[in-house]
Amino acid sequence: MEVPVPEEIEHQYLFDRPGLYQIRVAGELDERWRAHLEGLEISTATWGKYHHVTQINGWLADQTALSGLLDLLNDLGRVILTVERLGIDGTIEQSHH
Repeated sequence: MEVPVPEEIEHQYLFDRPGLYQIRVAGELDERWRAHLEGLEISTATWGKYHHVTQINGWLADQTALSGLLDLLNDLGRVILTVERLGIDGTIEQSHH
């Protein structure tokens, strides 16, 4: 039997819904791997003390899609620096209490 989720929790945790994410990894991704990230915006820049950081921005369907992307980056040996869920306006989404 499924336990009902209180409405305030359901609205606070949106991981089962599409979301706009920004992920930063140390180093540059090889061109051949960029094809696996079709539909996502990929750029490389300096970030803090890191001279080459790949930033991946885009919509992911749900927590499973996010996990799959993070697994791929991990399998490529990339150090994941940040994972942020962004609001529609591109700012970091804050949970509401």
